[in-house]
Amino acid sequence: MGDGTGDSGAAGACVFEERFDEDATTWPASWSIAGGVAVADVVGGRGRLVPVTSDYALARMFVPLVGCVDAEVTFRFEMTDGSSQGIGVYLRQNGGHLQRTEPPGSGYAVFIEAFRAPEGIGVWHELDGVERAIEPIEPLAIDPGVVYRARFRLTQNDASTTTLQARAWRDDESEPSSWQVERTDRTPSLQGRSGGLAIDAYSARTSGAAADLFVDDVVVTAMP
Repeated sequence: MGDGTGDSGAAGACVFEERFDEDATTWPASWSIAGGVAVADVVGGRGRLVPVTSDYALARMFVPLVGCVDAEVTFRFEMTDGSSQGIGVYLRQNGGHLQRTEPPGSGYAVFIEAFRAPEGIGVWHELDGVERAIEPIEPLAIDPGVVYRARFRLTQNDASTTTLQARAWRDDESEPSSWQVERTDRTPSLQGRSGGLAIDAYSARTSGAAADLFVDDVVVTAMP
């Protein structure tokens, strides 16, 4: 986006783009800090996100969206220390941050975890500020210093069931034709609910400085 706003559609609509074109000391104005952020700036045309280290170190940035029930998000990311890092991207997110805000966080997410043994990709829900995997987690090798792309899709199947699908791949390779993760969830409070977009940077470090996570080319679209 040449104007640096990062929002390609009407403000708040279920159409959103963030290209992080202009370096800045903060993320573009569409974003707000939900919690846990040590650094959120734009460096080299990419968003950088670093959490405050703690016993659960999770930085979260949030964009409100309207009408995002059936939706898809694609994004690029790069980790700099695979042994400690993970990235989560939420849809149907309410703007909360774990149990540290009121209301607490809720929504559906894809999490890609390099710190896990083995490394993996999975889909999760956050309910009353508690994040839980919709298991199992699928193995996926993630190397630091390598750019990856990912796609995460939510589909409301019926009044009580949502399908969550996700895949990730190296930026220099073709997108896989099949989903690496496909799960269903019936959490009542998350069904048929519109919500926003959130990006999480996780660190397994409990003290000192967390490693840099870089994100770029974040695109949300409504699914027909």
